[in-house]
Amino acid sequence: MANTGNVTVVAEQLQGDLQAVTFELIGAARMLAKKLGVGVSAYLIGSNIEPIAEKLIHGGADDVYMVNDTQLEEYTTLPYRRAILAILKHIGEPPPIILMGATTIGRDLAPRVAAYLETGLTADCTELDIGDYQHKGKADPLKVGTFNNILYAIRPSFGESLKARILGPWKKPQMATARIGVMEAVPTDSSRKGEIIKVPVSFEEHDFRTKVIETVRDVSKAVNLTEAKVIVSGGFGLGVMEGFETAVKELASVFPDSVIGSSRKAVDAGWIPQAHQVGQTGKTVRPNLYIALGISGAIQHRVGMSNSKTIIAVNKDPDAPIFGFAHYGIVGDLYEVVPLLKKAFLEKFKTKGAGV
Repeated sequence: MANTGNVTVVAEQLQGDLQAVTFELIGAARMLAKKLGVGVSAYLIGSNIEPIAEKLIHGGADDVYMVNDTQLEEYTTLPYRRAILAILKHIGEPPPIILMGATTIGRDLAPRVAAYLETGLTADCTELDIGDYQHKGKADPLKVGTFNNILYAIRPSFGESLKARILGPWKKPQMATARIGVMEAVPTDSSRKGEIIKVPVSFEEHDFRTKVIETVRDVSKAVNLTEAKVIVSGGFGLGVMEGFETAVKELASVFPDSVIGSSRKAVDAGWIPQAHQVGQTGKTVRPNLYIALGISGAIQHRVGMSNSKTIIAVNKDPDAPIFGFAHYGIVGDLYEVVPLLKKAFLEKFKTKGAGV
């Protein structure tokens, strides 16, 4: 039975592997759904995806609408859009809210769906909420009225210095994409039960105007900042490129499976590839531990890592902005502090283990 009133997440999978952003979105959807008194649906699209459908239920979805077709093995815009439209046609009416990740795929697919449905879309959100709105009609007298339980899509604006709350209550669905790493997934529960609904799709010839000839994924060069539990980042305060070897990587070596991050200024200086960048124009992260070496903590960097569970900052400038939101701050020469930090962590791990 179709659940037309559920908050909906478009799941993202890559070669049958559900991406972390999907479970973050389901976590946000559960929060919104609780306020609305409804459930959470997930749309799963791809080829040979039956084995992962149940994982969405375990991750918090109440039901999963699945379009499984060999022609959907590789992502291309129009076939995936057609699959979403097939699900909406099967359900009978759009859900109140559709969420997608602000990923390469989500940023491409979401506007195509929104344009077809002639509805609004707020991109790159860092917060989502439910609230009311009273429109007095100065801009559009035809839309006067009070709107209850609508989506508050919140995103940074004016160079991340302000938050904009964007509303679109006049038509369903209200759509938003959310940054990776800013929403919190709910704990996986393998005992959860839910319905998996298979939806057929009929493609049209023009859906395949774009063809994927070859896909090359070089995993050896991948930098998985968004799923890292520990990130050690370096900034322009390192002074030289070699600081990433002598300080950042040296400290990171203490932690199993840690990842190297950086500020934008270090990337712009050519000291480290852009794939390591944390911040507004880089990755948004939420590790258990974030260590910032020689990073001032400007707003551009802060928005990408301020949700970290524990932040340790080392900077020789006592007035550096990062000390305003770091949980622990050390004022001093990072090249003198790092060996002491490394020694302290190693001693701690000897007695308590290396879990972070």
